[in-house]
Amino acid sequence: MIRGGIVALAFGLASSTAAAGDEVASLRDGHVEITPVAVKDSGTPMMVVRALVASPPAKVWAVVSDCAHYAERMPRIVRSALLESHGNVFTCEVTLSTPFPMPNLTAVTEATHEVTAAGMTRTWKLVRGDYVFNEGSWDVRPVDGGGSSLVTYRVHAEPKVPVPGFLRDMAQRKALPELIARLRTEASRIP
Repeated sequence: MIRGGIVALAFGLASSTAAAGDEVASLRDGHVEITPVAVKDSGTPMMVVRALVASPPAKVWAVVSDCAHYAERMPRIVRSALLESHGNVFTCEVTLSTPFPMPNLTAVTEATHEVTAAGMTRTWKLVRGDYVFNEGSWDVRPVDGGGSSLVTYRVHAEPKVPVPGFLRDMAQRKALPELIARLRTEASRIP
């Protein structure tokens, strides 16, 4: 659900041309760009995922900003809840289903939402849970006169249990594109 004054600002983004044509040209065919980025003092890379979503930013934002409904809208999420909110800060609990033999992973995170004329950003950090660290962001910017969205998802997370290299590779090849595919579907369903 989009809260309060965000609706007016989000729909005002429709006239924005924040993302340059060159920046999205390689994504126009539905391609999902996945880039591992080294993080200083960490053996785990940050994964950066970029894609175009053929829905206005307000609809994409309605999906990525609403952690209470991640279990219904995001792949591999088996449980999600909004624990509390204060202004633009949201504390969420999300449980991720993982492949056998790993246990499901739960994180309580604190997310800050920012909505500006240039776009919308949800940035989170770990409060507690089954991770050594879990931080990242969703960034949603208008393209094509606001009829579509350039989405950038960043995640830098390491569970407390060891993750075999093949599972990490699977996340890069399968789970991240699946996340974008589901986001495209869910955003298209927002009225």
